[in-house]
Amino acid sequence: MKFTLILVTALVGSVSAGRDFTRIRRASFDLKNGQDAIALNNKFKTLKDGAACKAGDIVCVGAKFAQCVNGKLLAQSCAAGTQCAALPLINGPGTTIACTTADDITRRIDATGATGGGNNNNNNGGNTNNNGGNNGGNNGGNNNGGGNNNNNGDPQKSLTLDPKVIAAGFANDGQDEPTEGQVASKTSTNNFINFCLTVPQLPITNGKQITTGSCNPAPIGVIPAVEKMPSSKFTSPKNMGSVPANKAFTVSMAIRNLDTGFFTNAQKNFMGAPQFLNNNGVIQGHSHVVIEKIDSITTTTPTDPRKFAFFKGLNAVAQGGILTADVSQGLPAGAYRLASINTAANHQPVIAPVAQHGALDDVIYFNVV
Repeated sequence: MKFTLILVTALVGSVSAGRDFTRIRRASFDLKNGQDAIALNNKFKTLKDGAACKAGDIVCVGAKFAQCVNGKLLAQSCAAGTQCAALPLINGPGTTIACTTADDITRRIDATGATGGGNNNNNNGGNTNNNGGNNGGNNGGNNNGGGNNNNNGDPQKSLTLDPKVIAAGFANDGQDEPTEGQVASKTSTNNFINFCLTVPQLPITNGKQITTGSCNPAPIGVIPAVEKMPSSKFTSPKNMGSVPANKAFTVSMAIRNLDTGFFTNAQKNFMGAPQFLNNNGVIQGHSHVVIEKIDSITTTTPTDPRKFAFFKGLNAVAQGGILTADVSQGLPAGAYRLASINTAANHQPVIAPVAQHGALDDVIYFNVV
């Protein structure tokens, strides 16, 4: 038997699960929203994992959240204590799909005046949800019960994943058109939100610079358009030039397409937030310069990133498109490599929108004599 799946369009975000919906004055669209949610939940009871679907479909399969991947429904368990359901919107016509508690489902539908709904759209929800323990067990703990905390009116405070931001392409390992030597990508149907559970031996980065290794749960963030990719070029010292030994000198670097002067606390917010852009679509961040002593200008020996002769964060706003750093003590005689490290505000290297691009940083070599 084939089903016609309905792509549910969420017009606005949901609200607090603990809110008393019955006290809200009903809008003209409330009743229909509730009736539509009931109809969808009844349809969802008949859907099966792996059923045929259309690209973009987002539904529930029993108590599980499901999306269409490669023409088939791919279901996954919600967080412990929650189940998937169609819910009526409260600020406009329509419904949305979300994982929440059975009580929350009942309250929302009852508040519309529609009848015959409640949480019976997922009669086997308890068992199916609990079966998600292995998939979401620790996740459930992190979500503190999921539904009771997932709708505070602000999606950035929600503890559940909004279906509208799911990247369906992440479920594809890229091997449908294999290339020699190409490896399969790791895959996820929930944006890798619990990826760090796959490396339980590592601590969460949590804003710290952990030298022994960690796992960072923060997303990459906003990526600029190709014409807004940042670039830098040293203007002093000159490449293959020289400076006097043990005398102060200034490093200067021209910077383009980086909104400088944005830096967070490196001890508490290290890689602790996504990359973001200004109103012109340019990455907001800062740069750094690092000078490493090398055996000679022509050496081919890789350096040890733990060792450097000079390092400076360029936290100030560029003046006339130029950033500077004073090497106030100078450097001993020898050969050196000078490099930039352009980063977003939270110190992560800047992220570009395409794989093939010119270098986003600059590297030069000079002698101290």
